[in-house]
Amino acid sequence: MKNNKGYRNSEGIESVSQAAKLAVIAGAITTLGDAIATIAAGLALEDELKENESNSNDIDKLQKQIDELNYELKQLKKMLR
Repeated sequence: MKNNKGYRNSEGIESVSQAAKLAVIAGAITTLGDAIATIAAGLALEDELKENESNSNDIDKLQKQIDELNYELKQLKKMLR
């Protein structure tokens, strides 16, 4: 009777080794993908902040124009009295 304890064939070890290598590669690819996604989200957030700043500047300009028109309207009303 053969004692098979501790007996491993080379194919079993090789397939486990290949599986471990593939798992490490898959993990690295996943990590890289997550890093790229994080960078993309950061860039999108930066673009959104710039757009909001631009919109805020536009609103400020419009408010200034409204204020100037109100001033001119008051001046015209004074002239017509």
